Amino acid sequence: MKVAITGASGYVGGKIRDAFQSRNHEVLSWSRRPHPVAWTRYDLMDDPCSLPWDHVDALIHTAYDFDPIDWDKIVESNVKPSIELLRAARTAGVGRLVFISSISSFEGTHSNYGKAKLMIEEAALQLGAVVIRPGLVWGQLSGGVMGALESLVSKFPVIPYLYGSGGLGQYLVHEEDLSHAVVSIAEGLPAGAGSIHEAAHPDPVSILSILKAIAARYGKSRRFIPIPWQLAMFGLKAAETVGIHPPFRSDSLIGLIHRNPNLLHASPLYGVNYRPFRP
Repeated sequence: MKVAITGASGYVGGKIRDAFQSRNHEVLSWSRRPHPVAWTRYDLMDDPCSLPWDHVDALIHTAYDFDPIDWDKIVESNVKPSIELLRAARTAGVGRLVFISSISSFEGTHSNYGKAKLMIEEAALQLGAVVIRPGLVWGQLSGGVMGALESLVSKFPVIPYLYGSGGLGQYLVHEEDLSHAVVSIAEGLPAGAGSIHEAAHPDPVSILSILKAIAARYGKSRRFIPIPWQLAMFGLKAAETVGIHPPFRSDSLIGLIHRNPNLLHASPLYGVNYRPFRP
């Protein structure tokens, strides 16, 4: 199978790329940063019709631009280009579409990230795509939110952690389990087309437990100081207002606080099981 992956040079996209290669599929890497595997430079603002669609069997769309903060810019930089990309794939005759969304995407989500993913999901489902909603992705060298937490624990002896809202329990998925699920679902299409699948272990883990587990893995002795999430939110929003862009954004915090209260918890597809968090 010939598979095109957007965002293939990113953390999640890269893991999915490696998983397809390990199953002997031909992989096209479409991303802003160069990669030695059949790389084509692709930015979400580029014309998707100009991409090399010839004989592409499957599109895995993982790319997302985290730079915009303003909602209108998020729509222009992520939502509209993603929908155009998926439509271009269908027009080019790509039979298998997989959109990598987020567990932050659900009806009633509070975060702009979740709202943007939800809008893309709606268009993707209409086009017969499979939508996958991963939890927080973790591994030996995590990226994204988990990568930010690992960086915090590895560098500082005193670690503030958020409390409130039921312990802020998070649903997590190991990078290998997610990648295996994406490949298995793509290989199984089109039978499962036009559906949503949540990829995460069903038991939530508190943020404090995540931080303690990371510290144990690094062999670090850390002091954990609880702070109310409202205070952290105030600090992040204040920094962003004056033009400071911390690695952990206020919108990411909103996603952690207001998680989906009604997860589908569907049985894993194609025999893929999601391991519990054990860093």
